[in-house]
Amino acid sequence: MRTFLRDILLTVGAIAATGAGPLLSRALAAPVAASDISPSSWPIVTRMADLGSHQFSAMRRGTFASRDVPYAAELSEMLVHDGAGKPAASMFLTSFVAKPDDSARPVVFLFNGGPGGASNTLMFGAFGPQRLAKFSMAAIADPATPIVANDDTLLDIADLVFIDPPETGYGRPLAGANPKTFRGNDGDSYAVVQAMLRWLHDHHRETSPIYVVGESYGSIRAVLLARDLRAAAPRVELAGMILISQALWYNGPDSNGIARLPDPVTAVNSLPDIAALAWYHGLIDNTGQTLEQAVRAARAYALGDYASAMVAGNRLGEVERSRVARRLEGLTGIPTLTWLAGDLRLTNIRRQLLAGRNLALGQFDGRETEPLQGVPDDGDRDGFAMMLGLTHAAEETGRTIFHTEGLPDYRSMASRHPLEFEASWAFIAPPAHGPELILREQMSANPRLRLMVAQGVFDTTATMGETDYQFSQIGAPRDRTWIAYYAGGHMLYSDVGRLAFLKDVRDFVGGKMSPTHAFPQSPVGTPHP
Repeated sequence: MRTFLRDILLTVGAIAATGAGPLLSRALAAPVAASDISPSSWPIVTRMADLGSHQFSAMRRGTFASRDVPYAAELSEMLVHDGAGKPAASMFLTSFVAKPDDSARPVVFLFNGGPGGASNTLMFGAFGPQRLAKFSMAAIADPATPIVANDDTLLDIADLVFIDPPETGYGRPLAGANPKTFRGNDGDSYAVVQAMLRWLHDHHRETSPIYVVGESYGSIRAVLLARDLRAAAPRVELAGMILISQALWYNGPDSNGIARLPDPVTAVNSLPDIAALAWYHGLIDNTGQTLEQAVRAARAYALGDYASAMVAGNRLGEVERSRVARRLEGLTGIPTLTWLAGDLRLTNIRRQLLAGRNLALGQFDGRETEPLQGVPDDGDRDGFAMMLGLTHAAEETGRTIFHTEGLPDYRSMASRHPLEFEASWAFIAPPAHGPELILREQMSANPRLRLMVAQGVFDTTATMGETDYQFSQIGAPRDRTWIAYYAGGHMLYSDVGRLAFLKDVRDFVGGKMSPTHAFPQSPVGTPHP
């Protein structure tokens, strides 16, 4: 029985046990007909946003990739319409344009996640002409974190446009409009498409190669934008999508309170992540084996005997159960008794991995820790306080570069309590297709669309195992899909992974289709005894 189950799981396996990356399809199963493209629940976008009264600009220059680059910095308010054509909200775009008349020059639109997150994480973490000197959770919460020149921005090869969706940044609902108008996957995309069309029209860049960069929930937005831009009038075909810490699988919190049986696939997918975190924290050998070797060993076992055991469930004999638990301890350093007590799975990796040290892993980066006793639930965290350093950076940029006046306070997050804001969000409802299916449709419908997927090895929010699984199932064409791993967490550009990531983005926008580096290495957090 176990051999039969293992063969099934390996046939539809989440990832290739013999390699560091996921198993990609060589081609899509069949071309997608135009009539089969999943439509938005909102109307097709047929008008661009209106310009708002707040328009700011300044001429700047910087040294990027050892080149002196003069550029225009612009902060532009846009008024977006609801489905009936009535202006309903303001939103702001911050752009940096070095060659305004070069139609062959790429334009890169960037946005973060949430939902309800502004774009300043990407701006001051990796891509903007200025960045925070440090980018740990402590640093982005500290208004005293210095702002420094970012020599590694892409501004020498592409123009950059950072999008703050409605209710984030300086954007607000308009007087008399329903404040929840754009709180939903399709409504959010409807608003952002209007703003993108306005920017492209006003800058005469409709024929430029256009890329979108979406982080976390922003990866869902990127996929829906590809769909809605292609259906819009005027129509826009993307040249590429860059999905950072992708969350295509996510469709809202479990707010209905229905308890479900544990999913064996979730346990199988999580084992390589647990091994990577155990390696970093010294629960397993991190001097005699590399990070890649630890992940590879966990991946091979996950798709073999562990997958069989998870599917067998309570049919698994006690002798075999104990054997599996001992092997899991060897791969992760987590005691056999812990694995047995949890039916061979961890129910809360962030709180269980370092429980013996009375520590919990960070919400976004498993290399960071906090005291286990009294650790708050994610829904109880203060989102505004977590982002005070980023908020200060955005407001300081507004004051010193744009000399902004008459704008409300900048919001790095739309709500102090992000999960409360998310609870009002209209996620995809049946029978509509999910983002992963829409991505497959768009890759088939647009044969020039290229895809880069960037994953942090220590991400505790959108995990490596989940990304491997998603992209083994989506069927994205191998010759147009690039999946790369970095030594980072959810914001994978935070430290040692930043330069490798930006080099890869630069190569991708420049037309290359495969990373030049191996599976990432990382300094260890705690030496192995």
